[in-house]
Amino acid sequence: MIKLSHKSFLIGLNVIADTVIDNDKRFNECLDVFFDQPTLFISVICSEEELIRREQIRGDRQIGLASSQFDKVYGFHEYDLEVNTEELNPKECAEKILSFIKSNKDYSVFKKLSKRNVSVS
Repeated sequence: MIKLSHKSFLIGLNVIADTVIDNDKRFNECLDVFFDQPTLFISVICSEEELIRREQIRGDRQIGLASSQFDKVYGFHEYDLEVNTEELNPKECAEKILSFIKSNKDYSVFKKLSKRNVSVS
C-alpha cells in the first residue's frame, strides 16, 4: 500500500507521495496511481556513506538497511528534478522544488516510464 499525504495548500498540487520505490511491484503501483496525473518525479539523493551515517545516528532504523537498499532505491536514472540532501539543507531542497514547479516546466519523466516485470518468487 502506498502512503499518501494530502497537501492541497500553497501550490495547488493535490498529493505529495514520499516513498521508497525499492522494487518493481511498488513502482508499478505508483505508476498505476499517478500515471494520468501531472507527476513531478523527484530524486532525493545523498551518498551511501551519508545514508549509513544518518541511519546510525537516528537510532530508529535497522542498521544495514540503507546500504542493502542503496542500489535498488537509486535504480532509476531519469527524473524531472534531483535534490541532494548533502549539498542542500531541507529548506533549500524545498525552495528548489518550488522553483521548478513555479517555472511551469513540463513534468514528463514519469509519463515516459513503463511498467516493470515483476518476478514471482
